[in-house]
Amino acid sequence: MKITDINGFDLEIDDLQLAIMQADDYRHMKHLNLEYQALDAKLQAYWDDVYQKLIQLQS
Repeated sequence: MKITDINGFDLEIDDLQLAIMQADDYRHMKHLNLEYQALDAKLQAYWDDVYQKLIQLQS
């Protein structure tokens, strides 16, 4: 299985359930240091996109 991330790169998915769990975890992570808010917003958008695509793949 494959999905394409928001940067246009193809990601090969070997274990869909594990990938969903990992993407869900990553989309909720944030740095404690507030200087990284802009980076955190980009990373959260990336992982949320991946998560949504994985959920779509599951159904």
